[in-house]
Amino acid sequence: MEPTEIEMTPEQQDVKYLQEQLEQTHYDLYRNVSEEIFADSLQKATEVEPEYFKIALQESLALIGDAHTYVPGIFNKQHPLLESKEIEGKMYIIGTSQEQSFLIGQEIKEINGYPVTEIISKISRLSSKENREILLKDVSVFMTSPLALKYYGFSKGDVTEITTNIGSTNIVEEKDAKIKIQNPLKWKTSELNNPTFLGNSDYRLRVIDNTLLFQYNSCTNRDRTKGELEDFKNKLLEIAKESDAIVIDLRQNSGGNTGIMADLFTRLPEDKKIYVAMGRKTFSSAIHHLLYLKKNKGGILIGENAGQRPNRFGDHKEIVLPNSKIRVSCSYKYFELLPGQDIDVIEPDINIPIKIEDYRNNTDPLNEWIKDNL
Repeated sequence: MEPTEIEMTPEQQDVKYLQEQLEQTHYDLYRNVSEEIFADSLQKATEVEPEYFKIALQESLALIGDAHTYVPGIFNKQHPLLESKEIEGKMYIIGTSQEQSFLIGQEIKEINGYPVTEIISKISRLSSKENREILLKDVSVFMTSPLALKYYGFSKGDVTEITTNIGSTNIVEEKDAKIKIQNPLKWKTSELNNPTFLGNSDYRLRVIDNTLLFQYNSCTNRDRTKGELEDFKNKLLEIAKESDAIVIDLRQNSGGNTGIMADLFTRLPEDKKIYVAMGRKTFSSAIHHLLYLKKNKGGILIGENAGQRPNRFGDHKEIVLPNSKIRVSCSYKYFELLPGQDIDVIEPDINIPIKIEDYRNNTDPLNEWIKDNL
């Protein structure tokens, strides 16, 4: 016999409310998991220590297999010690505090004496595993979280020992530690000072020889006027007419509002070769754009595997749990961008991998590819 609402703990009330709201909101909640297994997982989430409640909820939501349905901020503002990334089957450090910057580019072998493969095996429970790229992106973040390591039994106290290919380093968790991430895709000062440069951190352009390079990093026009956006689009189209080729770089674009640049892409000249750069962070609305450009503009996909399935759940609403006030993102639509094609990963037509040497040397292989091929 189930407890009454009055007899329930605050956590039990929260998960009951969450399941009801998910069933009302999600497009197809039980496509990838049975109702029984999901409900059982939510119940187990109510039995953990309060500091782990968000993590346990995320484990349950991961069973849905939908990267748009998740708990934001599951580590309670406790930042990962390091930023890591999977490259060619190995986990490398690509972000550290200033004091640990010597670790950039090193391969992580063990954490607190546990092999990385063992840690990933458990921590992957937090990922929706919507596809392989999402799983790799998720575990890269989760595996260096002190709270996650503690939750899964890999912690040995306040100090975390990171063993890399050149030795071991002890890292003490600091509340306000700033992690600087090495990002070879970020434009360098010389590129921002290019006379042709135009734009901002979300959308920008410059010309390499006679190739227009349009880097679109976020589907937003935040803090800017519509007039600024329209001026940018008009200038881009003017330059596009005079260019030999157009490269649209979506490798850092994790989505947003598809409508921000949709009209620009429809107006791109028909007589120009268009290349669309993509990678693991290309997600959500950016997937819509790259598939539109491929289908309607003859775009050639370059770079690495895109970060999301073409046919997937999307668009989301927020659910706020009544007692803990935890916020949950829940998708409510289903997008079938490639009807009838059950494709797990969108692969590039031309592979331009980002290697660990690019992180060590802060170089973007796309620049060299453009110079050599366009």
